[in-house]
Amino acid sequence: MTWGRDFLEARDHRQQELNRTLGQCIREGAASVLLIGANVPGPEKLRPGISCLVRTALDSLRESIELTVLLTGRDLLGPFHIASSRQPADAVKKATVAIETANPSARLLDVDVYRPDGSAVDRATLGLSPRSCLVCAEPARECILLRRHSQAELLKHVDALLQPFAQLPPRICPDTLAVNLPMGALRELDLTPKPGLVDRRNNGSHPDLSYADMRASVELLPLYFEEILACHQKQRPLADFVQAGIAAEDRMTREIRSNTHKGFIFLSGLLLMAACACDGQTGLLRQVTARIAGDFFARFGPNGSHGAGIRSRHGLGGVRAEAEQGLPAVFEHGWPRFREALDAGWSRERASFYLMAVLMQQVEDTTAIHRCGLEGLLRLRQDGARLQRLLEKQQEPEPMLAALNLEYRELGLTMGGVADCMALTFALQETVR
Repeated sequence: MTWGRDFLEARDHRQQELNRTLGQCIREGAASVLLIGANVPGPEKLRPGISCLVRTALDSLRESIELTVLLTGRDLLGPFHIASSRQPADAVKKATVAIETANPSARLLDVDVYRPDGSAVDRATLGLSPRSCLVCAEPARECILLRRHSQAELLKHVDALLQPFAQLPPRICPDTLAVNLPMGALRELDLTPKPGLVDRRNNGSHPDLSYADMRASVELLPLYFEEILACHQKQRPLADFVQAGIAAEDRMTREIRSNTHKGFIFLSGLLLMAACACDGQTGLLRQVTARIAGDFFARFGPNGSHGAGIRSRHGLGGVRAEAEQGLPAVFEHGWPRFREALDAGWSRERASFYLMAVLMQQVEDTTAIHRCGLEGLLRLRQDGARLQRLLEKQQEPEPMLAALNLEYRELGLTMGGVADCMALTFALQETVR
């Protein structure tokens, strides 16, 4: 099924809801009905900040006109609200146009106004010119028909317009992050089902591990983060931070007899070191993470690991590139999508599966490649895209995830890098909320 067909189905479903609402409004004496949504080009409509923008528009309309919200929903086209008003449709349309032109970000709003008979009040009815393009000053419809702008150019402008609605707090507390990092690892462990990973149901593609083993491993992590905070307070050199990580791995191997959270120890330690070094300034967190990672690999980088061999053979960056680029899978993809799903009203579990789907498509997971070659990484990419589409269509993910877990167990496929980035995201979200 193509995205185009999926979008048509979503539009048809919205129209059905609108028709049902119009009938209800006629009976109750409403003079107009509004469909408040967003207009984002491309297949990924749930852009970071879009739910906040739509909700802000709804609040503004409540202040300017008498408004009753009848339905709140989200689908492949993004978040939307259906509302009614006792004010005439022409007056309501003028109020919506005023909001749509109030600031540049409102260009992404799409507010349709209908009379009780179902006819729409368009801009031409009010003597207004058509809406301009997202990128240039020409009419939007003309640019769409002539394909003047690439998808990448359009989305760059979309994300810039949404930035005020997707901003993080200016600062996080490193001590709070240290407390939340084990919580993030535990929340990743508890999410069930997860293809190829240990969860509450089974051990995935890890016959040597169990849920109890992984939980015991998480319980060893707080001491590691306390040691990092102590190293920072004492202004110790990088070698001492590295030694704290080695000690954490040794405790893990001694107690669990496996490298249960080795990747997470490295990435979480790096993130906490960066948070300490920049005094929790979120605007500097990625930059400082990349700087510390570059320093680490220049001085202490392992050369004989599975990841190093995979990078050499396949030209992939793996965890090293992820770290040296400041964790883009987390900061550019996973965390923004997770926050947007929560902001759109999704349950935490559903948003967590959505996060997993996004990361499956972004993380260069060397554990998957080590187990199943490049075909394993391709499989993660494809399955992540399928899972994302299923969730955006509001379908139940459990049957697909359970089936994938059986297939991954048979293949021996797993995705430890995805799991680590999920745990980091959970910790960051808990720290800023």
